[in-house]
Amino acid sequence: MRALLQLLSTIGAVFAFFLEVVQTAVTRPRYVGETLRIMAVLVKRCIVPVGLAVAPVGAVIALQGLEIFQMFGLERMLSSLLGTAIFREYSPALASVMVAAQAGSSIAARIGTMQVRGQIDALAVMSVDPMRYVVVPGVIACLLVAPLLNVMTNILGVFSGWLFAVPLGGVNHGAFMEHLTAQVTPADLWVGLGKCGLFGAAVGLLAGYLGMHARGGAEAVGKAANDTVVYTIVLILLVDYIVSMALLGAGI
Repeated sequence: MRALLQLLSTIGAVFAFFLEVVQTAVTRPRYVGETLRIMAVLVKRCIVPVGLAVAPVGAVIALQGLEIFQMFGLERMLSSLLGTAIFREYSPALASVMVAAQAGSSIAARIGTMQVRGQIDALAVMSVDPMRYVVVPGVIACLLVAPLLNVMTNILGVFSGWLFAVPLGGVNHGAFMEHLTAQVTPADLWVGLGKCGLFGAAVGLLAGYLGMHARGGAEAVGKAANDTVVYTIVLILLVDYIVSMALLGAGI
């Protein structure tokens, strides 16, 4: 019972923190320069790991799917499976997981370090709202960077799948592209981008919350960074499942 009450208390605290972030984000002043700086740092940290994590997925789908489709003489339809899987599921989930691992941990460590060193209190003394200057730019940066990375991973995933299906697997290029463009619709792209935006905002929010609530020394900072990665990955996978089921139920 005590563990359940603690969990509910934490969920309530995170929700209250979320409302405070939203209220702060929609009011002035806005530190656009700080947001752009964090975005540049996140892109630099995430672009290579995200690309390396997602690109092989298309190749794996092509290799495994081609063997199955060839049993029924339908290898030309492999791109239909590849496009839907990459755009709707694998690319948004894996890109967001890597953003959580790279960006979320660094944001939580940065804010946690500022907290334990007293820099957050110093900002408040100087009449600078820590939530507005430290937390909100990180949330917005994650919200915007995750969909941008998703676009890149879509391209890499489809290209790696094409590489293993057409030149190496013998699938006709024209048939591959025809079924890919016929199956993948703008809705698939928007679903993936929407998922990444949602997951990215969750990464920034949890990183900001855990960083702001870090207490102690270096150990607390490390715990905040580690908890950010663990919690956000679990949340991403859970929410991805719920959203996918809801979209399938709605016929989207």
